[in-house]
Amino acid sequence: MKALDSLRIFVATQRKGSLSAAARSLSLSPATISRRISALEEELGVQLVDRTSRNLKVTEAGQAFLEHSEAVLEAMSQAEDAARNARQRPEGRLRVHSRTQLGLRVLAPLLPRFARQYPDIHVEIELSEHPVNLVEGDFDVDIRTGESNDSGFVIKRLLSSDEVLVASPSFMKAHPRIKHPTDLPQVRCLTYRRERETTTWKYIDAEGVQQELAIHGALSSNNGEVLRIAALGGMGIALLSEATVRGDIRDGGLVRLMPDYRFAVRAFSNGIFAVFRQSRTLPLKVRAFVDFVADALRENGEAP
Repeated sequence: MKALDSLRIFVATQRKGSLSAAARSLSLSPATISRRISALEEELGVQLVDRTSRNLKVTEAGQAFLEHSEAVLEAMSQAEDAARNARQRPEGRLRVHSRTQLGLRVLAPLLPRFARQYPDIHVEIELSEHPVNLVEGDFDVDIRTGESNDSGFVIKRLLSSDEVLVASPSFMKAHPRIKHPTDLPQVRCLTYRRERETTTWKYIDAEGVQQELAIHGALSSNNGEVLRIAALGGMGIALLSEATVRGDIRDGGLVRLMPDYRFAVRAFSNGIFAVFRQSRTLPLKVRAFVDFVADALRENGEAP
């Protein structure tokens, strides 16, 4: 570690701007700092610091060495953190936000196994139909449909999941002529709706062009689980995340319509994502939760 100590001393002198300031920050004498830098220069065979200037000035070779030294020290710091984390157990309060239907249909079934694997993590899950600010809401993780452009946050895809049109077998038996997206405005649809916005469904036609349909629903709700239950009951056609109705399709409670077309309510997001705050060292509890959910979905054949 002596070589790393020499790097730390050299970097400290440049960050502090003087030998005396670096010496104070490292609890060493200025003479010791000077000797260590001279020894480093002798070992490298280049001059790192211009001693003819009254101020501490780094040479051209020293500047190049400084940039790489800082990268080495940052990597070493991360390696040390990783080693310390390996000796620790994930623990503490973990606050998770999710859209309601994703929380009920995707996350909730995984929680018992997560609790058995990480008994020292206390999970708090808040479900809502509104975007949240992780910092203001004090959330560690947000589960979202669609990618986020929030700067300063890490985005990890948990699984691929298009939005799909679904209806009950009984509804489709009563409406056998539904063959094309343009048929949808003429039949009963179940729509996701926030506030008083107009409902439109998007689809990509055979030429790859995005089209929009104005939908007047037989039922509208700001909760996808309400629409799923209504679709199971034969009330109409719903456009929902495939991950939330995968089991219903597999069991025959719902059938998928027009699988050759891609549909979306707002954007063709193609996924469910975990969003969490940027950090040099990700808290163990956050890493454990995000990795666990991604692995569990992969094990279930729902690879991202």
